Parts: sequence; structure tokens; C-alpha cells
Amino acid sequence: MKHLLLIGKLLAGLFLAAFIGGAVGAALGCGPAVPTAFIFGAQVLRACVNPAHQVAGSFAFEDVLTSIFTRELQKVLFADNDFYKATKLLNTAADAPGIAAASYQIPQELLLPEGVVDPAVFPLEVQELEGGNEIVTLNLLATKPTRLGDQEELEVAYDRRQSILSLHSSVLDQMAAASALNKMSQVAAGNLIRTTGAAEAAALPGLTGNRKALTKNDFIKAAELLDRTDMKGQRYALIPATMHSQLLKIDDFVSYEKTGNTTALAKGQLGELMGFKFYKRSTAAMFTVGGVAKAVGAAAASGDNEAALFWIGDAIGRVEGAAKMYINEAQAQYLGALANGAVRFGMKLLRTDKKGVVALVQDAAA
Repeated sequence: MKHLLLIGKLLAGLFLAAFIGGAVGAALGCGPAVPTAFIFGAQVLRACVNPAHQVAGSFAFEDVLTSIFTRELQKVLFADNDFYKATKLLNTAADAPGIAAASYQIPQELLLPEGVVDPAVFPLEVQELEGGNEIVTLNLLATKPTRLGDQEELEVAYDRRQSILSLHSSVLDQMAAASALNKMSQVAAGNLIRTTGAAEAAALPGLTGNRKALTKNDFIKAAELLDRTDMKGQRYALIPATMHSQLLKIDDFVSYEKTGNTTALAKGQLGELMGFKFYKRSTAAMFTVGGVAKAVGAAAASGDNEAALFWIGDAIGRVEGAAKMYINEAQAQYLGALANGAVRFGMKLLRTDKKGVVALVQDAAA
């Protein structure tokens, strides 16, 4: 409809220009083509250069944007969320749960058969090995709808629709990461250890007082706890920026002679040490002063403590649903479209004994 109106205005303008141009041409003793072209061109130029001051009855064309926009859109910053992909994906793309799914079942081996040395009595005793199921609760993660006005799509130099959809996708990923951090922090009591280093001021906003820094022995203790599980598989560590800076101050962790890692000091990072692949994030797990994992979205308290997480890949399972984007086009009451997204996501420590995951939590210091 908008384009048809524009064409109608152009044709009407051309007709008027031809009428006036014929009269002017006859008066000047020349053909009508030159005056017609001049008048029509002047109408178009006037509409483009100063559309806001058109007088009533003149032929107005589409408003032309007079502001200049940079095409370099400044993105919203999100924390690195790659860490939660270093867990076991329990579903495939084919059986990814939809929006309606609420849980996912994981079969469990709960008992072991008993062994017998030099059996003398027959028949041997028969045992029943009972199994069970662990239920992964799938949270529905959704974003609130965003209005995308028709006029906005005309007046920006970047792809606003794609930008909005990308933001919704990133927010869903951020929500999944927050849920993952909470679920990964549900460690067994014996696998929650505390830092033992020198006192340093709490680094995050809202936290007060001092916390003990991470030490080499703390790191070794986390590795030892995983060694005692007899679980095989790739090991991972998620380190908050606070603890990462403390690790870089430990000579044993950045010295090639002692770690074999030639790139650690050169790049100012820890790529892989003691069998762990590292993920560094601005913030990682958070625990209350009582050693309980912070709930998703809970406000920071002054006594909260940052934590690093260490795990074996197959010790934690995740279920990722198929993300769905909702786009309601041409909503009259909003003069544009509405868009939002939703996805099902769940995570759980796979074993009932919670083996394979260790939390290294800051300890308070004087």
C-alpha cells in the first residue's frame, strides 16, 4: 500500500509538471519536454531535501531520513557461556524436547553384582540388580516480546530485525548459562572445598570484606578429589576472572619448565594444566556465606563468595530443547511486528552420589 501511494504521487506530480511545462514551453517558444523535466525534478528535490516544510496541497513523497547512522552497531556485551557445552548432551537434535516438554529421564545403575572368590556352594545366590531413573527438570526459558516498528526498519542503517532476533537468542543463552551454573554447583558436601591463600579484598560489586586467594594446593586438592572418583573422561575447570588473575601469579602454573605449557605465560592465560581444560569467565559460580549455591537471579549479598568449578565431562548432563522464535507480523495496535523467543533447558549431576564435580569456594579472611 505504501509503495502504491508513492507511485500515485509520482504520477500525479508528473502529470502536473507536464501540464505546467506545456504552458511554459509555449510561452518561451520551446518544446514542453525541458520545462516539464525541470519542474518535475524540482518537485522531487524539494520533497527529498525539506519534506517537513511541505505546504498543504503539495505532493509529498516518502520521508527521507536526514540523520546519519553508523553501520557499526555497538553490541550488547555478554559473558562467555561456552563452558556449559563441556558437559554431556543427553538428547540429539532429532529428539530435542519442544516447548511443551517439562522433564527428561536418565536411566541409572544403582547396584553392583557381588563377587565371590573360590565358590564352594552351588547354586550361587541370585541377586536382583535394580535400576532407577534420574529426572532432569526442563525449565522454560523465554524472553519478553520486543516491538519492531515499521518506521524503525526504514530509519536505521543496520538490519534491526536481525539485531533484535540475535539479542533474544543471546539472552536465552545467558539464561541457560545462569541455570547451568546453579545446577553445576549442587555438589556433594565432601566436594566443596575452600580457598586457603592470603587475604584479598572481595572483587565483585556488592561483596564486602576480604576473601582468601586461590593457591596451588587448592587446585591440587580439587584434582585429587576427582582422582578418587575412578571416573574417566576429559576434565574441565571454570574459573572466574578473580581467581584466574590469582592463578597467573603462581609461578608453578605459568612456568614452562614445570607445566610443559609453552603458551600460558606468553598469552597471559592458562589453556590446559594438570589435565584440565580451562574456561575463564567474568563471573562463575556463586555461593552464600553458608556454602549454598546462589539461586538464579538472586541479588548479591555482602557475604557471598565466588567459586571455581572442576568437573569430568560425563559427570554432568544437559538437555537442550529446540529454540523457537515467535514473530507476529503487522500488529495494528503496535504499528509493527512483535518478536520473542523460548527454549527448554535442563541440567543435572548425572550420578546420585554427585561424583565428578568439585566446587572451590572462596573462604572469608580477616
